[in-house]
Amino acid sequence: MAEATIPTFMRGKDKIMSLSDAVKTFIKKGTCICPGGFSYTKKPMALAREVIRQDIKDLFVTMNGGASSCEFWAAAGLVKLLDTTYIGLEGIQPVAYSVRRSIQDGTIDVEDYSNYGYGLRTVAGRYGWPFAPCMSEFGTSFMDNDTFKKMGLRGKKADGSWIHPSIAPARMAVIEDPFDGWGLRPHAFEGGDGTSNKTNALDMIRESTAYTGNKGVKVILVPPILPEVTIILAQRVGEKGTTRIEGILGPDAEQAISAKYCVVQAEKVVTEEELRAQPYSNTIAMQYIDAIVEVPYGGFPGQVPYYYDYDWDFWRAYTQINRKDKAEVNKYIKDWVMEDEWTFLSTRPGDGYPTITGTKGLQRLFELRADATYGYKPGLARPL
Repeated sequence: MAEATIPTFMRGKDKIMSLSDAVKTFIKKGTCICPGGFSYTKKPMALAREVIRQDIKDLFVTMNGGASSCEFWAAAGLVKLLDTTYIGLEGIQPVAYSVRRSIQDGTIDVEDYSNYGYGLRTVAGRYGWPFAPCMSEFGTSFMDNDTFKKMGLRGKKADGSWIHPSIAPARMAVIEDPFDGWGLRPHAFEGGDGTSNKTNALDMIRESTAYTGNKGVKVILVPPILPEVTIILAQRVGEKGTTRIEGILGPDAEQAISAKYCVVQAEKVVTEEELRAQPYSNTIAMQYIDAIVEVPYGGFPGQVPYYYDYDWDFWRAYTQINRKDKAEVNKYIKDWVMEDEWTFLSTRPGDGYPTITGTKGLQRLFELRADATYGYKPGLARPL
């Protein structure tokens, strides 16, 4: 590609943007957005807060694993569609309450998959596969419900374009395994299927006519995720976009590469030379990154391995706050993010909720710093 045809934000150091400009550039009303991270870990919270500040509505959120960032968006009334798996605040609220309430009152329409089924969708998106095979959704209600189809969001318009470019024409499809179960584990190497595992029910499965009307092993095909924008958090990012994620990875790389655009929130922007010294430790190549935002402590109140731990006192208090009247929670979230990220980070930690030590602001952030030996903060109080 000739240099002149590359958008300005994709050229060298021009990828480095302010938090506000990155959100204005890539996230609009109705955007299909995929937040990276898992549960409380490596969630791009600074970008999530900026979306709230800019009041970007009607978001289509697609995500795998935990609802922390989406919970805030739901509380702020910004989410319209949700394509997801587990939507809890892990360890303290089995279903994130603002998300749950919005689904129940019809504010959010949701389509869900198993963690494994959705994970395979991210793999398909990363490698450009038209679909990925799995069997984990068999025997579940996933097979019988299709929210997006009922809403008329699947398939094509009269002009041949997709009704929604980030929603597949089918939720899933069932086919007959052309290899008759040969690739399934445990695999029998001698003496027939029964010798590999006494509980192997493959012969019984071959007699089933479920889903297709024919006997034989069946396989589910799930579509790739194709978000318009993925936002992720990484510890170190090179000035041209080379990204290194440390600790639990989850599907961040898959989700980043699946998207049309990827914005990475960095704890620290470093030289490309620093990351090239150990190229095998890098996670995402620079060509997949469209914008870089440097925000130290930007994952608060979540954790970033080897940098800082999550603020458990905040999450414990928040699960009481989000059960209040919906309008009251909405006002709380919009006030909580404050006018900009620096004011937020220097003011909000430890503010408005009881902490065991009583520290606030930057002092509270420093108190959460991880022990480099472990990657988290041993001894951090985590009472229920």
